[in-house]
Amino acid sequence: MPRRLILVLGLVGLQALALVVVLGITYWASQDVLLRYAEGLTARIARDATAYTEDFLDPANDAAVLSRRLIESGVVDTEDRAALTRYLFGLVKMRPNFDGTYYGDEAGEFVFVNRDTSMERSAFRVKDIVTEPERIVELSWVTEQFREVAGRTDPQDDYDPRTRPWYRQAQERGGLAWTAPYIFFTSQRPGITVAVPVDDPETLRFSGAVGVDIGIGALSAFLDGLDISPRGSAAIVAEAGDIIAHSQEELVATPDGQGGVRFGKVADGEDPILTGAAASIEGGLNGLFPGEIRVSRFEAAGETWLGAVQRLRLERTPWTVVTYLPQSDILSPLWRVRNTALWVAAGALLATALLGLVFGGVVMRRR
Repeated sequence: MPRRLILVLGLVGLQALALVVVLGITYWASQDVLLRYAEGLTARIARDATAYTEDFLDPANDAAVLSRRLIESGVVDTEDRAALTRYLFGLVKMRPNFDGTYYGDEAGEFVFVNRDTSMERSAFRVKDIVTEPERIVELSWVTEQFREVAGRTDPQDDYDPRTRPWYRQAQERGGLAWTAPYIFFTSQRPGITVAVPVDDPETLRFSGAVGVDIGIGALSAFLDGLDISPRGSAAIVAEAGDIIAHSQEELVATPDGQGGVRFGKVADGEDPILTGAAASIEGGLNGLFPGEIRVSRFEAAGETWLGAVQRLRLERTPWTVVTYLPQSDILSPLWRVRNTALWVAAGALLATALLGLVFGGVVMRRR
């Protein structure tokens, strides 16, 4: 073999080896850094979503506690139906995520103010049930300024607050009671109720309960606004596996086959990535203790995903925030840089070979 060719091949081989070593070390080091960044990103988003969710629920907690104090101290008189109604109206109007507020007592009487735009110009509906001397159910629709635009009685209504879970839980626990998430009957929207018992200021015995309905649809809007990655997503899952909030809000409520709606479930597989993220956690989502966060890597839909889950810190809402994104969303920029570097390296090797041939020819002629 001509010495010129040997020289050129040697130079090209050494350069190729150096480029491969440098590119390989750079690529794997960069990939490791980016994957650690992605894990940190999913964990941070899970923490942010957890903090937002807890802050989202706090006003309802505070409103229920405040109502109890005002009623027990006599500032709000439950015997004065008009004053009680105006007070409840002020509570629900105060917070956009309050779907309704109400008070029920041991006689089965009930005052309920909720958001309702079913009547022209109405913004809220008032439901007032009295049981003495006879049972009467009055419905009225009011504007934002509490001006009545329509009203009627409903003799067919047999609602009894004393039989409702929120009332019974508040009575049994003797303190704040949070229901599991459910679909509100009136609005057909996902929500949760916090209720607190009220004692008679004279006898100090249980006399009724105040409840606050919280529409949790805003949580899906918050998750949808999170900047995770091009294909990343997030969800909030209740203890029973119900999807109560999701970046894709249509996955939260699904038809129940009986003309109503129900929560979607993780096990249904409507979001196979969420299902995979939940399955990747050892012991399942319910195996997390309050405040715990875990990061995992799992396979779903033919590719690798990164996920992070965190349980809310408060026992009142045993929910879990799940965030996940495909590994390719993080590594694709690195892959583009790698491919560009390979083309540059190939060009450099070709140029080196050509220059080596020319240089070798010059050297050999001078000899």
